Amino acid sequence: MYQETIEQSRGLVAPHPRTHGDEREGVRRCGTKPADLGHDVKMPLSRPGPFGDLDPSVVTTLTQLAELLRQCRVRAGNPSLRDIERLGEKRGYTLPRSTVAGVLAGRRAPRRDLLLALLDAFGLPEADRAAWTSAWEKTVGGRPEEPADIVSAPADGEVPDIWRFPPDEPVMITCGRIPESMVNNFSTSDPRDPDYVDLLTYTDPDTLIHLFGHIRALNPNHDVKFATTSELQPADYSSHLVVIGGSDFNMLTRDMFSTLHLPVKMSPRLPETDWLSLEVANGEETQRFNPVLGDEYGSRILHEDVILFFRGVNPIDRRRTITICAGMYARGTLAAARCLTDPVLGPVNQAYLRRTVGTNRHFGFVARAFVIDRTVAPPDLTDPGHRLYEWMRPE
Repeated sequence: MYQETIEQSRGLVAPHPRTHGDEREGVRRCGTKPADLGHDVKMPLSRPGPFGDLDPSVVTTLTQLAELLRQCRVRAGNPSLRDIERLGEKRGYTLPRSTVAGVLAGRRAPRRDLLLALLDAFGLPEADRAAWTSAWEKTVGGRPEEPADIVSAPADGEVPDIWRFPPDEPVMITCGRIPESMVNNFSTSDPRDPDYVDLLTYTDPDTLIHLFGHIRALNPNHDVKFATTSELQPADYSSHLVVIGGSDFNMLTRDMFSTLHLPVKMSPRLPETDWLSLEVANGEETQRFNPVLGDEYGSRILHEDVILFFRGVNPIDRRRTITICAGMYARGTLAAARCLTDPVLGPVNQAYLRRTVGTNRHFGFVARAFVIDRTVAPPDLTDPGHRLYEWMRPE
């Protein structure tokens, strides 16, 4: 019976009569060969399509290489980015979704080992890979490895998020410490006190807790840590750095203003003074933006703060990013972080940045944040009245 079935499939023996409801008989009557059914069926990864007519020898540009890889993906059953990543893990490869998305889109030049791992995931025969290696040498060989995109590429329909980082890359959130002279009135901030709480000596703990939770939620498999700037180890500077707080308490913020040649400067916080401002050097002109405070019922009340957000390439390790969230006061620093995390305004502001910044890796903005009944509201970047200054610079 088995032999007869094989001979029938080869056309050597006439098939037995079949019932009216038989699917293959219906296909035979309409004149369509069973092999053509593959055009309408999503092929699993274990049964890749043919690759014989794909000729990598004609590839001369990164765009052409990406186009050919996309054809390989389609013939492999059009697996999702998540499936490609999982298949790579099973075979011992690292195929991060964000990286693969950039390679398939032609935005990123693949490393040689990543290209071969991708071809293996698609099921390309071993004998065909030498031609692909030659194509890689022509189009990519000799190029420096590109740093990761600042705004991660979408994966499986996910909207890019500025707080989502490439897989397996560490993130370090850092803030300053309150000077001892300012915390002596709190017994629980004294290490000798039985109720000592270390976090009470951190500047901007509200922002630290908010960002740590948000980044961990978006990057559950990452090594996300936090520390004060005085506790940072040399290896920590090669992480994706998230720097919290202004230059008055956070020395790393002050250093990065100079190292990154940012066009902004924050005035120092002097005792017994309300004179605080953020200065922007715009050509030969200097603009100064001040928070708005009132004096109601004998107390200083913050009505409006000036905030700074910056994202750029980490100068210590160009494969990583650096982000600065700062305000003239603590509530402004929290608003700078919530500007892109808020469940309502966050997506709106991130969409605005994608339209105005695109793939630029060095950008920043200064905005105003309003304080209503002691609660700070993040700015709406689509409102020109909230934006004070914005810039970007190609790297």
